[in-house]
Amino acid sequence: MATIDWLIVALYVLTALVIGFIFVRKASHNTADFFVAGRSLPWWIAGTSLVATTFSTDTPLFVAGLARKEGIHGNWFWWAAAIGQTATIFFFAKLWRRTKVLTDVELIQCRYDDSPQRSLLRVFKVYFDGVFVNCVVMASVTIAATKVVQAVMGLGSDPIFSLVISQDAAPLFTITETGAVLLVLGFCAMVYSMASGLYGVVYTDLVQFGLAMVGTIWLAVVSFNKVTENGGFAEQIEASTAYNPDKNILGFFPDMSSFDLVVFTFLTYIFVVSWQSSPGSGYMVQRMLATRSEKDSLLAFLWYNICHYVLRPWPWIVVGLASMVLLPELAEPGADAENAFPMMIDLMLGPGIKGVIVAAMLAAYMSTLDTHLNWGASYLVNDLYQPFLRPGAKPKEQVLVSRMTMVMLTIMALEVSTMLTGIIDAYKYLGVIIGGVGTVLILRWYWWRVTAWSEITAIIGALLIGNACELWLTNPLDANGDALLDAVGRPIDYFAYRMIITTFGTAVIWVAVTLLTSRRPSASAIKFCRDVRPSGPGWRFVREQEGIPKERGEFVRSTVGWLASIALIYSMLLGIGSAIFSRWTGMAICLVIAVVSAFVLRWILKRSIFGDTLGPGGSSETAEAIEGS
Repeated sequence: MATIDWLIVALYVLTALVIGFIFVRKASHNTADFFVAGRSLPWWIAGTSLVATTFSTDTPLFVAGLARKEGIHGNWFWWAAAIGQTATIFFFAKLWRRTKVLTDVELIQCRYDDSPQRSLLRVFKVYFDGVFVNCVVMASVTIAATKVVQAVMGLGSDPIFSLVISQDAAPLFTITETGAVLLVLGFCAMVYSMASGLYGVVYTDLVQFGLAMVGTIWLAVVSFNKVTENGGFAEQIEASTAYNPDKNILGFFPDMSSFDLVVFTFLTYIFVVSWQSSPGSGYMVQRMLATRSEKDSLLAFLWYNICHYVLRPWPWIVVGLASMVLLPELAEPGADAENAFPMMIDLMLGPGIKGVIVAAMLAAYMSTLDTHLNWGASYLVNDLYQPFLRPGAKPKEQVLVSRMTMVMLTIMALEVSTMLTGIIDAYKYLGVIIGGVGTVLILRWYWWRVTAWSEITAIIGALLIGNACELWLTNPLDANGDALLDAVGRPIDYFAYRMIITTFGTAVIWVAVTLLTSRRPSASAIKFCRDVRPSGPGWRFVREQEGIPKERGEFVRSTVGWLASIALIYSMLLGIGSAIFSRWTGMAICLVIAVVSAFVLRWILKRSIFGDTLGPGGSSETAEAIEGS
């Protein structure tokens, strides 16, 4: 990298620190200011911050590598999540906002009656979600940032940190040049996150998102133009030595002519993985809780979904496919396809613009790190320290402990990063375990019989079944320890089997426990129904028993809006891809679907939120929406 590139990187880091310190006083009043920005964020800031957070350093590496290794259709691993995340917009966003909790774990407190099992569940989720899952995610983005730094700086692939403890000698800590760079970035992210809470996180995210989009689109355009110097984009890829026609690399969908493992996995993505994310969790819920109204909460998540699934993927995919022509050596056995994106940065970009995209990638690392630090600290303070360790702690003390907690999480995440070997494997492992509890996390909103025992049983079941599947259904390896390939050179991956067995096995167990232990509505369930106003038949018994009014037509409107948003997002996503590959008929069909679904979605939004008068806190005051029991 040239001096100008490093100056651009340094300028971003300095900007992030300045933004962080601007909000120090505003974030220091209490935990509501520190963790949810005083519930003051407009929809476009909250939504853009979510997009920036999920644009972590590992994402373009993962997507580009997936397109190169498995084909475009391999991205249904995460594209399918749009089905569930658009459900969040219409079924869950407003419900989360009505709870007025600070974290998604705090929902346990207002959903279930006071009991030892409720306390156990809350503490366990603090450690599992706030520490374990959080540190694994931060470690995975650290691995990705490592690959970027090593590629653009020409450094070796040695571990970034090492800690040797021997009985015969003092502990020895060593750090590479790459580790030093990441340590500085992690320290800066920790500092401004500690200083400004969620305020600093979301406003630095705005800068990061702008940098990231400019840099990745520029890289995609340069890579596309280089490949097409001698012919069409698809034709050049098909002529490359790295191309395998049997893999259907350029297909938007897998070859459905035969029901093989690839098709089975694709169907698992669509019908099982897709809805696991629908209730929302973690930092996504945090952004919804930080908005100023139910309307902003819904629009924030709609904006996030459009940016996440429509605006961002194709630059990464184009770069990954272009690397098949420009970096054929990555097709050799043992080569890491996830290195394609950073190697393309180094190969294709000159001074100045390389600094922009490297700054964007490192900013993405800091953006994800700051969000996970703030989110993890919110669990440890709001759901552990304050309710169980120091119930009388004053707001300023809680903010101080939050800042100290961030230091601890940073150290733990850096240590975990030395243990992980790949990004996709870490995400698939978490997907199996977390997917196992997906059904109970959905139905606790829509079925009064769900209790704390239901969630505890689901967690235990998912951990036992999921880890058993990881041991007994592990992906097969050859004699050299590399992934075993099928007849057309695709890695054999038993993820779909692990996901289905864990999900449905766990569901059978927790539903059986629920039916045996929950016979009448608890006081907390009744209050939850009255305050949050969930719709659907699962609460009919409680509404009729307690005389609680329901919102007329809400469930039908939500369903139509959900289907329209799915059609809009996927038609735009596939329409852009069709244009890139000059598939004009497909683009025209997608355009028609997008226009029709956009009109339907606009009509639903006007009926659902834009026509309402939103009172303090975002609760709808539209009398016509309520009817008696």
